[in-house]
Amino acid sequence: MYFSSNLEFIPAFFHIHYSNYDEKIKKNLLDEIYQEYTDSTFTDIEVEQIFFELKYGNFKEIIDLKFLNSYRGRIFSIDQLVKKKIKIHYLEKANCIEVISTIRDSKCLMCSSKNLYSYYASFDKITYCLDCIDFGISKSNEIRFLINNYKNEPCHFTIPSIALSDQQKIASDLLVENSKANKSSLIWAVCGAGKTEIIYKLISNYLKENKIICLAIPRKDIVNELASRIKKDFSLEINLLHGDDKKFLGSNFYIMTCHQLFHYYKFFDLIIVDEVDAFPYNGNDVLEYGMKKALKDQAPLIFLSATPSKKIKKSVDSVYKLPIRYHGNLLPVPNLKIHKDFNKNIFSTNILDTLDKIIRSSTNKNRRLLIFVPTIKIGEELAKSTAYNFVSSKTENRNDLIEGFRNKKFNVLITTTILERGLTFDYLDIVVFHSSHKTFSKEALIQISGRVGRKAYDPSGSIIFYSGEHTKAIKSAIKEIKYMNELAKYRKLVK
Repeated sequence: MYFSSNLEFIPAFFHIHYSNYDEKIKKNLLDEIYQEYTDSTFTDIEVEQIFFELKYGNFKEIIDLKFLNSYRGRIFSIDQLVKKKIKIHYLEKANCIEVISTIRDSKCLMCSSKNLYSYYASFDKITYCLDCIDFGISKSNEIRFLINNYKNEPCHFTIPSIALSDQQKIASDLLVENSKANKSSLIWAVCGAGKTEIIYKLISNYLKENKIICLAIPRKDIVNELASRIKKDFSLEINLLHGDDKKFLGSNFYIMTCHQLFHYYKFFDLIIVDEVDAFPYNGNDVLEYGMKKALKDQAPLIFLSATPSKKIKKSVDSVYKLPIRYHGNLLPVPNLKIHKDFNKNIFSTNILDTLDKIIRSSTNKNRRLLIFVPTIKIGEELAKSTAYNFVSSKTENRNDLIEGFRNKKFNVLITTTILERGLTFDYLDIVVFHSSHKTFSKEALIQISGRVGRKAYDPSGSIIFYSGEHTKAIKSAIKEIKYMNELAKYRKLVK
C-alpha cells in the first residue's frame, strides 16, 4: 500500500491516471512521462512498478486497515495521499475510497461557492474555486478521494457523574430531545454557566449508540484544554486535531478546530460547535459550509455561545437562553472609567498613575488582575512602562507565564485577547485598557467580563473598562450583561 520513494514521476503518474482526459490521451501521457524517467539518471523499481500497475491494472492490492480507520471520513487530494506515500490505486481497487469531483454543477463541493474561474489548458477546460484556495485549490480536472471503507468499532467509556443545576438540566434535556428529532439547537448561555457539562448527557447517548461525534472549537488552545478534560471525565480516547497536532486513536469522538472539519464529508452523526462566535469561525462562510458538509444527512448541529450572532440565532430550530451561572449568582457588571488623555496619549503619566491605583486596589485585597490590551504593540509598551509580564500569541513562553499567574507566582498579567476565552482563574479582577479600541467588540468585552466571578466561592469581582470614550461596543456589552441578569431575576434563578 505504501511506497518509499517520493520522486516527481509518481505524483505525475497519478495525476494523469485520475484525470478526466480521454483514455488514449492518458495512455500517451503516461508513456511520455515514463520515457522521461527512462531517459533520466534515476533508477527506482517503485517508479517502474507503479507505472506498469497503472497502465495494465495487474496487481494485488494490500491495504493498511490502521490507515483507513485513522483517516475515515476524510477527503484527500492526490498530492496529499502521495505525500503520505500511499498507492492510491490499491485503495480504489479494494473499494476503500470514493472518487469525487470538487466542482459540481457550477459550484464548489468543498466550500459551496459559485465564485469560479475557468481557463483552457492543453486538453481541457479547467475550472477552479476562488474562495477556498487557502484550503487547497478545488479544480474540475483534479478529483478528491473520500476514505469510506472502515469499521466503526464501539467506544469504551464511563458516564461522568456530574451534578447539574436545574437550568443546566433543562438545557441538557432539550439538546437530547432536539437531537432525537434531528433539530439544530443553540444554547445561549452566559460565561460560566457550565456549557461543557450541559452536553455530557448528549455525548453519552451518542457514544452508547456507537455514533460518531465531533466537538469543534475555533481556537486550538481551547481544543487542548477541552480534550484533556473530556478524556478524563469519560475515560475515553479522543481523536485530537488542530494545526499543530493530529492524533488519530480510532475513537468515535473527535475534538478539533473548525478548520479541520473542512477535510470531512458526510461523516459525523453529531457536531457540537463551542464558542461559535469566536474568530475565525464567526463570519467565515467557507468554514461554516465546511462544517455542514462534514455532517451526515439530517444529522443535528449544536451551537454553544455566550455571544451568538444574529445569523446563528436565526439559523437554528431551537434557542435556549441560560442567563445564570451554575452557582446561581449574577454576572459582575463592568464599570466604565473614562480618561480624556486616552484621546491624546494612552501612556500619559495621568493614565498610568490611575492604572497603578487600580492595580494596587486589587492586589491589596489579595486578588489577581488581568489587564487586557487591544494590540501586541500596546501590550509591549504597557509592559515596559509598568514592568509587569505580558503574554500574546507571539510570546514563546506564554504557557509558563499563564501557569505562573495561575499558581500566584505573580498577581498581575498583561494580555491580549488570547485569554478572553477558555481559562478560569479565581479571585480575579479585570481591567480592559483602551477599551474603546476597535479590537474590543461587544462580544469580546462580554467574553472578557465573563472571566470574573466564575467560582462559587468567588462569584464576584471588579471589571473596569478604562477608556477615552463611551463606544457603542461598550454600551452594548454592558447592556447585554445587565439584560441577562434581569432575565435571571425574572425567572427567579438567582441564588
